[in-house]
Amino acid sequence: MRRSLICAVAVVLAGPAAAVDVTSRATIFAGPYEGRVVRVIDGDTVVVRVGVWPGMSAETSVRIRGIDAPEMRGPDCEAERDWAERATAHVERHYPEGAAVRLTEVSFGSFAGRVVAGLARHDGEDWISLGAELIGEDLAVAWEPGEDRPDWCAMAEAGDAP
Repeated sequence: MRRSLICAVAVVLAGPAAAVDVTSRATIFAGPYEGRVVRVIDGDTVVVRVGVWPGMSAETSVRIRGIDAPEMRGPDCEAERDWAERATAHVERHYPEGAAVRLTEVSFGSFAGRVVAGLARHDGEDWISLGAELIGEDLAVAWEPGEDRPDWCAMAEAGDAP
């Protein structure tokens, strides 16, 4: 049921160009799509409600495209947990419940019914990418699926943790 809803939302968001295979993980919908933050899960995952047409919206978890942040669940060491808490706190501070956001490059995620997308907030003048913001604050690293996951504990031991 959840996957059907996500597929339906993808078709609506795609508009007339929805002739693509929306079930393909390779399909990327450029956007932008306007939404509101529902809640922050961790440093690289945020639940967003996106309007699909007047009077109808969809709520989904959004995994931030192009980054990896330390894990809140099942960290490999205490330093990773601390780093993850700082990353999550940063996102919660800048992306509070109800904050307006913009999603770009939306595609299906690899599990749990979530999507992968760029996420940005407006600072009054410009849209600020969450991924770039977290990398700039040393709270995440650039990462793409298929790459090795960062060894947060080794990075912390080397003094690379904030």
